[in-house]
Amino acid sequence: MKVIIKRNYEEASREAANIIINELNLNPAETIGFATGSTPLGIYKNLIKAYQEKKVDFSKITSFNLDEYYPITKEDSQSYYLFMHKNLFDHINIQKENINMLNGLAKDPEKECEKYEEKLRINRPSIQILGIGSNGHIAFNEPGSSFLSKTRKITLTEKTRKDNARFFENPEDVPKFALTMGLNTIFESKKIILLATGEGKAPTIKKLLEEDVSSSCPASILRKHKNTIVIIDELAAKLLTRKEIPPTINGYKILTQEHMPENKRIIIISPHPDDSCINAGGTILKLSSANKIDTLVMTTGHRADIPGTTKEERIKIREQEVKQECELLETTPHFCRLAFYDNEPKIKEDIEKITLLLNELKPDIIMLPYERDAHPTHITSRNITLEAIKNLNFKPELWGYET
Repeated sequence: MKVIIKRNYEEASREAANIIINELNLNPAETIGFATGSTPLGIYKNLIKAYQEKKVDFSKITSFNLDEYYPITKEDSQSYYLFMHKNLFDHINIQKENINMLNGLAKDPEKECEKYEEKLRINRPSIQILGIGSNGHIAFNEPGSSFLSKTRKITLTEKTRKDNARFFENPEDVPKFALTMGLNTIFESKKIILLATGEGKAPTIKKLLEEDVSSSCPASILRKHKNTIVIIDELAAKLLTRKEIPPTINGYKILTQEHMPENKRIIIISPHPDDSCINAGGTILKLSSANKIDTLVMTTGHRADIPGTTKEERIKIREQEVKQECELLETTPHFCRLAFYDNEPKIKEDIEKITLLLNELKPDIIMLPYERDAHPTHITSRNITLEAIKNLNFKPELWGYET
C-alpha cells in the first residue's frame, strides 16, 4: 500500500486525477470503477478539465459504478446514475454503451447483482476509485461485511444513513437499502485509489493504516492488496503515528513502497547482458508492476566463459537469457551491441546509437551503474549514456544502482 499525503483536498484530488490520466494515456481502453459522494468530485473536475484541454481521451474506456441506492429511480436527484452523468459523464466523451451501473429499480435485485458481478468478472477494473466512510466502509460494505463478499443488496446502517442525510431534503428520505459491489469484487481490481480528506476522516484513516485488518473496518482489507494508493491530506493524516521513511538520505533517493514511481517510462542500462538482473532485479520487478520498463543491453557479453562455444554462439546464448529474464521481470529488451566492447574506436557512433534510442523511448527515469563502479565496461556504458543524455531536449531523472 502506497500512502501519499498532500496539503489539502484540492491537491489530493489533483494527484488522484493525474494518476488516472497517466494510466489512460498509456492504455486508452482501461476499465475504471467510479465512486460517488462528495469525495471524488474534485477528481472528476480535474478529469473534465483535462478532457477539455485535450490531455486525455475517454472514448474507449469502460466504466462500472460501485453502488446505487435501492429502490431509487434514475431521475431521482440523489440517484448515483444522475450523479455520475451530472458530475462526469455528460462532460466527457465516454460512450453510453460502455457505462455500467446497477439498476436501482430492478425487480429482482439479487439477479441484478449476479449479472453485474458476472460483467465485472469478465472485465475487472484496471483502476477503482474509492472514498471511505467514517465507519470504515467502502462502497456500501458496512462494518461486519465479509472480505469474500460479492455484489449484493445490503441494508444500510443508521450511521451511514445519517452521514448521507445531508444530501436529502428530509433524513427520512434516505433509502434503507443499496446495491453494492462486494469487498472481494473491489479487491479484484488491478489498481485501487482511495481518497480521504479532512479532520473528520483522521480517526478512520488511523484505523485503516495503523490498526489490525478487521471486518470492523472494511477498508482495512486494502492493506493486503498489491497495488493500492491511499491519497490523504494533512488533516486526515494528523492522527498517524508511524514514522515515514524519508524520500532521501544524504541526497540519495530511498526507494520504498511509499516513494515508488508510477506511470513512468524507465530505462535500465545493463552494460553486460546480466548486469541489470543480477544487481537490480528485485527493484526492476517492483517497478515493472506500475511502470513501463526498457532494458538497454549495451554489449553482447561474448567474453563470457562458456566452453566449447564460438563468439556468435555465446552472443545468441546470452541474448536468449536476457529475453527470458525480461519476460520474468516484465521489461522490454533492446540489444545495442555497442562497438567499444570489441575495442573498436567508434565511441561517437555508440553515443549516437544510444541518443537515438533515448529519443525514441523518451524515458522519465534512467537507471545506470553508480558513479564509483570500477569495471571498465560499466564505466564506458555509463559515460556513453551520460554523453547521449546531453543531446536530448528533455531531462530524465538519473538513478544509480550498485554493481
